[in-house]
Amino acid sequence: MKASIFRIPALISLLVGSSFLLIPRNPPFIMIFSQAFQALILPAVTLPILILINKKSLMGEHIATPSMNFGIVCVFLYSLMTSYFAIAELFQ
Repeated sequence: MKASIFRIPALISLLVGSSFLLIPRNPPFIMIFSQAFQALILPAVTLPILILINKKSLMGEHIATPSMNFGIVCVFLYSLMTSYFAIAELFQ
């Protein structure tokens, strides 16, 4: 926890979170914005998982099965859809 790889994202999160106090908005808007932002994180997480779980050099004999790949692709497509709706609803 003392390494910069953990401290830098924590500092960025603290600064971004604290900056919302300066925005003259109602708390419900900030709560909706934070939920919409979380929807944008899911595609950024599932795509690297899909890539890494299929690397034979990394996973060895434990690479993903076709059904697992199908499930991860479905999650990725669903996350893209929810991200679109989150952005569309936020700017409406």
